[in-house]
Amino acid sequence: MKRLLPLVFLFLWTCSNSSSKTPMGLLGGTASTISSNFEITSPSEGEILSVYQFDLGIGSASSGNYEVFLNENKETEVEGETTEFQVSNLKPKRGQNTLKVVLTSEEGNVLEKSVSFYFGNKLTAGGSHSGFIINGSVYICGRNNKGQLGTGFSEGDTSNPNIVKLTSISGIVSLSFNQNNSLAIKDDGKVYTWGANAQGQLGLGNTTEPAVGTAGNPAAQTPPTEVPGITDAVMGAFGFNHAVILKSDGTVVSFGQNNVGQLGNADPAITTTTVSSNPVTVVGLTNIIQVIAGSQHSAALDSNGDVYVWGRNQYGNLGNGTTSTATAITSTPAKVPGLTGVKHIANGRDHILALKSDGTVFAWGLNASGQLGLGNQDSPKNTPLQVNNITNAIRVFAGGTQSFALLSDGSIQGWGENGQGNLGNPDAATKVTEPNLSVVGIAKGSSLGIGALHGFVLLPDSSVYGWGWNFRGSLGRSDLQDSWAAKTPVALTFP
Repeated sequence: MKRLLPLVFLFLWTCSNSSSKTPMGLLGGTASTISSNFEITSPSEGEILSVYQFDLGIGSASSGNYEVFLNENKETEVEGETTEFQVSNLKPKRGQNTLKVVLTSEEGNVLEKSVSFYFGNKLTAGGSHSGFIINGSVYICGRNNKGQLGTGFSEGDTSNPNIVKLTSISGIVSLSFNQNNSLAIKDDGKVYTWGANAQGQLGLGNTTEPAVGTAGNPAAQTPPTEVPGITDAVMGAFGFNHAVILKSDGTVVSFGQNNVGQLGNADPAITTTTVSSNPVTVVGLTNIIQVIAGSQHSAALDSNGDVYVWGRNQYGNLGNGTTSTATAITSTPAKVPGLTGVKHIANGRDHILALKSDGTVFAWGLNASGQLGLGNQDSPKNTPLQVNNITNAIRVFAGGTQSFALLSDGSIQGWGENGQGNLGNPDAATKVTEPNLSVVGIAKGSSLGIGALHGFVLLPDSSVYGWGWNFRGSLGRSDLQDSWAAKTPVALTFP
């Protein structure tokens, strides 16, 4: 009888613990398992974000407890969801991010999945100079007459087609170039600027403009220099002669030229010569997730999907149904009326693009080259109008007088000025007034950097292609003729 006691106790214990994970097979029964699963639908692996906010999307969800970790910090947990759900308004850190989701099912099973993504601009283009980030280092090429390459000297308006690495700064996570200026955001939130400074656009407390050297007789220029007083920047954008900076608390500061109110500080004494060589606060803005800057206007996107614009309104830049003189002042940000649900914005010289959450794109402002994508190249538009033929965009980009949309399938549509191969398609007309042709040879792009007359695309494998006007070596290919237009994208090689 003693030999039967262990089996009796085992039987009684099993029957009294129906939720036990002990396999029934020990008693000759059939094992019962409930599979747990989910998918991270957004952000996607390797995605590059350019807004300071994202939504975590979960699909094919099993019921259970979901814990969300961003860069090892627990953000939140969600209980009992099934099929699909979202966790909204998460804030990325500068540069590389890792998002991890841990599901503990109702049966106690644990499943973990993660994705890596990037927040910041890895490539950018100015008037005729270009910049790229690789592993926190900045690589540059092109025009350097104002020291915009950051090498600390200039030999005048010479060609610099060889891509070189800047050794004076490191840990850089985002770049913004425009005209003759350059800006970098460091991983610690500091801002660095270099290039032209006659309007105080470097934010260094002065308007000193160094002399320009000549070939064989270089002149000292301002190297990348930290802008005083900013330690929590997450994004920056250069206009022609001014810059706007988004801080981690959702507020915005600016510096540089302020002749039409483009700094947004509500200065009551603005004149045609007003500048601020030190950062000033843009008034009335909170919960901002993206900033952009054009010729003499600035714009911001907030977490509610609303767009605010200030500064120049000569071409209907404000999007409020009015058009002003070239010298009219708008120094307080104003919401673009009737435009909601926006998730990304971009601008060229004097036009603005707004991508809505449904994948459509709206545009307003200057339209002389068809850059609004409306099927014409007529007068400026002072209210947002829907761009033709785009219903599945995931990001928008612009520069000069051309526009681009990155579509959900990874292809890129361009429209606007194309006289110098600006759109990366040799079959395109000199001016393309609506999206109808893709950038040639680019099946799947991750991000773009668009300048005045040239542009670049970063592919998922980290390779970079460029197209457009190669003035002063801006495409970074020493084997190409200076001032030659590359109408088909060409591959870049980095040292």
